[in-house]
Amino acid sequence: MLQLIYTLTGDDNYPPVLDSQLTDYLRKLTNALEDAVWQGQLRGRRGALGLFRAYEALSADLRGSILLSPEGYEALNNLSHSASEENFDAMRRICEGALNEDTHSAGSPVEDAAEGFVIDDALTVDIGSPFCKRQDLTSPVLFGAFEPFSGEETAILHRKLSAAFSEISTLSRTFARLITSYTRKVFVRKNGTLLPASEQVDTELGGIRLRNVHLDHYSHEQLMDDLIHESVHNFLATFEFVNFPFLVHGGRYDPHTRPVSPWSMRPIRVLPFLHAAFVYFALLHFALRRLESGTLSGERRTEALTRRNRYASGFLMPGSLSSKVGGACDADVRVLQVLDYMQENVMEMFSKVPELCEV
Repeated sequence: MLQLIYTLTGDDNYPPVLDSQLTDYLRKLTNALEDAVWQGQLRGRRGALGLFRAYEALSADLRGSILLSPEGYEALNNLSHSASEENFDAMRRICEGALNEDTHSAGSPVEDAAEGFVIDDALTVDIGSPFCKRQDLTSPVLFGAFEPFSGEETAILHRKLSAAFSEISTLSRTFARLITSYTRKVFVRKNGTLLPASEQVDTELGGIRLRNVHLDHYSHEQLMDDLIHESVHNFLATFEFVNFPFLVHGGRYDPHTRPVSPWSMRPIRVLPFLHAAFVYFALLHFALRRLESGTLSGERRTEALTRRNRYASGFLMPGSLSSKVGGACDADVRVLQVLDYMQENVMEMFSKVPELCEV
């Protein structure tokens, strides 16, 4: 886990895990798909053979792109939990769609301007594919009916996302690589004049969701932080999938346990609490890199200082982060140790460098 948190410092000499974890992730997904097909055929599922034929027809690159896409992961996750004919058919359609260059279905690149665009040949932005248009009442981004972006709004999206990703890339190639490696697609939705929102969901690894990026009150600073924030969630969720879950399978778990976040001062569920510490550790280090760049002045520097202090605040609160989880849930001891290590690191950083106390 030392490599995990070192990655989140944004240091340009990033550790092997940033790349090697993706190789392990793809291998595990491939095994999961092959296992689902084999078990489906064993149990006489009609759709298993159809999926097998569609998958076999794909090149190795297409197979990888499908499994690494958020659409592909969601379909495979559903199939792994329920070997129903419906789930076999859904995965088969994704494979068949990838073979048809005229079909902009789940798993294929965004090529139509009405569906999206690509930033710096690295970051795919989806604004109108069928997967992006769907309605999810549990999501703060996808809960409403789909509203298409105008040409002018799309141009604003492109400009703002390009500027945000460009500054991240300039300040930290590690954070830029983390984003493009673990967020294979950014889904952007429009919903009236609601405030900006961002989201990552573990049933859709490889994607993040943003709301109303085109509006003026979605600031450049917030957009950079949200790209890093939600991509770190993908990075952590991938780590859990490949290695071990942060909450011990079969261990004690009280779903009503709500440790109070020392950042927001709100009670939140245990897993989001654990993830939050890693996310704020990353955002703190990004804020520090911005301040150390020497390129900020006036309001931009004041804004960066405010964000730095906000992200540091939870680590500087009395009491260890691990103790806030409580005894009602069995979190992996390695995760708890790393939480306290990050906290000690930040506390030492602020105690030894007087300039960090600047407000």
